[in-house]
Amino acid sequence: MPARNYSTKEKKFLQIIRIGTFLTFVAINLKFIVVDIIKPLELFNILQFGGYGRHFEFHMPSLPDICGDILAIILFVTAYLFMNSTSVRDKIGDIAFGFCNAKGTEQDSLMRMRDYVLWGKNIFYLSTAGFLFYFFSKYVLTPCLEVFFFEETKTETSFLVLNIINNVIRLFADLILVYTYCKYIGASKHFKPVFYSFFFLRDLLFTNLLGFLHKYDLEIVAPTLDVIFPLLLIYAIISYIIKTKSEEKSYEVRHIT
Repeated sequence: MPARNYSTKEKKFLQIIRIGTFLTFVAINLKFIVVDIIKPLELFNILQFGGYGRHFEFHMPSLPDICGDILAIILFVTAYLFMNSTSVRDKIGDIAFGFCNAKGTEQDSLMRMRDYVLWGKNIFYLSTAGFLFYFFSKYVLTPCLEVFFFEETKTETSFLVLNIINNVIRLFADLILVYTYCKYIGASKHFKPVFYSFFFLRDLLFTNLLGFLHKYDLEIVAPTLDVIFPLLLIYAIISYIIKTKSEEKSYEVRHIT
């Protein structure tokens, strides 16, 4: 959202919101990189920091996972401090108070600022919800299923129910993050179905929810599918950069003429 027509104070306010949403975007990318790139590399013994005879367990949090998640938490906390600072709260109050009495261009300006704030905060809070589901599945439910249920008890009803709940939470968390990711980059109508389909199919394979329909274990197919993920990530980021540059150039041309 260009902010060249705003005052210095308003530009600073919009810049704070922009920084907060960008930090959120980086955190989402970090999660994708850890889960969809680093974890498969660990599984296939391409990336094993422990050396020979010491390997990270694919189903349990490893050192790279924990470091990545800690960094994501730091990014979210920093984004929260930006987007909920005193100056931002005061400015939001000014927008709400001044919108009723504003007319014409001033009202349009306040409306665009309000929409931008809502856009940024929706991305932040939805992403936070997605990460909370992700953390709960990864650090609570999954370890409990691995520790408290032995191989011979994994056919019990209680295990099956908890396992399904865990898998659904994991899938739901990924879909939330994909939604906010696409919303941030303004994904095209052609890219969105591909991105959603990738994560939906990957999670179905990784959680082996399809195993209830047959006896085959398709979990190993999910990390293999992750081979195409870096290409999707690179395409999404390049498309976002090109789109941003094009919008800025179009904005400049309109206001010069």
